[in-house]
Amino acid sequence: RSWHMMIDESMQGRSYGSAALDRVLDYIRTKPFGTSDRVALTCNKENPVARKLYENKGFQATGVEDEDEIELVLTIF
Repeated sequence: RSWHMMIDESMQGRSYGSAALDRVLDYIRTKPFGTSDRVALTCNKENPVARKLYENKGFQATGVEDEDEIELVLTIF
């Protein structure tokens, strides 16, 4: 499955993205899609703020790139 999550530019910088990502990860930890322990996402290369958020949550870049996006993954338990 794939989801898209964005915070409107006018609301950025207020920790809404961090809180929303925490809720999404909490939901994914309930294993609603099966037993996988891997969460993958992509981030625009030109968005260091989003990349920092993801890395602060434990995501790590895989080295996979697609045009202007990089892939990051997180192992959940």
